[in-house]
Amino acid sequence: MKMVVAVVRTTCLEETVKALEEAGVRGMTISQIRGVGHQVTLSKPYAIHERIEAIVPDELAEKAMNIILGHAKTGLPGDGLIAVLPVESLMKIRTCEKVDDNTCKIL
Repeated sequence: MKMVVAVVRTTCLEETVKALEEAGVRGMTISQIRGVGHQVTLSKPYAIHERIEAIVPDELAEKAMNIILGHAKTGLPGDGLIAVLPVESLMKIRTCEKVDDNTCKIL
């Protein structure tokens, strides 16, 4: 399993999430964040973006990354970033059920 974490512009969020859902990524956490990057100037102390987090099977991670790139890239400074991280273990709190690579469907 992999966790795909993307920081995207607020204006790109809806289209990106819709495309991820159409590709089979349904369980996502979305939060508004503030960050400081290389493009921040003195007149703008931080940028407001959206963070998308999704746990996906290994074989869906690259597809999710390409979908995010296709819908969130404007070519301007401040487009955001994507990280793909390994997930060592995953457990559903309500049922105490462990989820592994074979059963990681749409969380």
